[in-house]
Amino acid sequence: MKLFRTLIPLREARSIVLRHARRVGVEEVSFDLAAGRILAEDIVAEMDSPPFNRAAMDGYAVKAEDTLGAAPDKPLVLHRHEPCSGSEPESEPEELPEGEYIPIQTGMPMPRGSNAVLMLEYGKERDSKLEVFKPVTPGKNVAFKGEDVKRGDIVLNDGRLLRAADIGLLASIGRRHVKVRKKGAIGILSTGDELYDPKVDGSSGGAIADVNSYILAALMSTIAKPSRMGIVSDNYDALKAAIVSCIANCDAILVSGGSSVGKRDFIGDVVADLGEMLFHGVAIRPGEPTGFGIIDEKPIFCLPGYPVSMIAAFEMLVRPFLETMHGLKEAMMRQVFAVVAKKMPSAVGRTDFVRVRLDEHDGEYYVEPIRVSGSGILSSVTSSDGFVIIEENIEGIEEGKRIVVNLW
Repeated sequence: MKLFRTLIPLREARSIVLRHARRVGVEEVSFDLAAGRILAEDIVAEMDSPPFNRAAMDGYAVKAEDTLGAAPDKPLVLHRHEPCSGSEPESEPEELPEGEYIPIQTGMPMPRGSNAVLMLEYGKERDSKLEVFKPVTPGKNVAFKGEDVKRGDIVLNDGRLLRAADIGLLASIGRRHVKVRKKGAIGILSTGDELYDPKVDGSSGGAIADVNSYILAALMSTIAKPSRMGIVSDNYDALKAAIVSCIANCDAILVSGGSSVGKRDFIGDVVADLGEMLFHGVAIRPGEPTGFGIIDEKPIFCLPGYPVSMIAAFEMLVRPFLETMHGLKEAMMRQVFAVVAKKMPSAVGRTDFVRVRLDEHDGEYYVEPIRVSGSGILSSVTSSDGFVIIEENIEGIEEGKRIVVNLW
């Protein structure tokens, strides 16, 4: 059996992984279906937004100069503009004459010659006359043409994870279709004679629910297309057959379990026999038995069987791989700065994945480690707010230091 003997640093493992992150293809989708997808082109506005000067408030379109000097005890009077007889409704509106106004609603085009909107509460209209109780300045309550986006502007960049507001922006500039990255097909295999599928089978004596495949599928569902390929027994031939069957239809494979050095841990042997094992053993805690290899130019991640170790390995190695694979140029995970409330111990020479809890008071976040932190204690993740990565060259983080916290 091929055992791992040397633990390589996380930065070296990540460098190897990212070198083998082949970029997925591109597809075109309707803009309203693009939320959560990764943009594969720069979006250039082909029109101004707004496309014309428009009212930003319900009220009265006026020339601001006509309202100067207005006061509650000394209102100015404007006259309602009446279009010339015989003009067509579809024709270009006439110039608003001096001393006149036109009632207007939010979003409507501003009449030519007007330059402000008087809010309803600052005027009183009756008998086609408007009493003005407060002056307005030029541009007041007006959204000008191109104020949001100007034609020719690059409004969204290649590699952006599209959010709800981005979809609205695409709609505002009339962009009906966008190019996005295809979602990579990622196969997930769980190994272990002791496992059962909780979605299919009920618990029985001595059996353990396969939680890893469901965790992995959920972790990557927003960026990739995960496919749970089932549970494989702790048998070399069975695992080899499963990998061969899976590899043809996947861009990469994640295998949880069987990555350590026990008598029933075969994934390292299978990968080495079918392709090449590039590393097996990383100086991280938890997640030390993590391995990575290539079969038929397809990446294979060999992840630990303990759920917390697997999650740590995913966040430190698999997530960066998926982000690079899909051309993502920003972090998917939200981060905050927080002050360390209790010292976080660590050992020089390894990278630590520390589950943490956040508290907020007086406008500041404070962070402390979860004390129960065994690799099999999944509740140490569910009861945490996020995690902190302590680099290998740091001997713990002292109380009072301000650090970055990654939020789930």
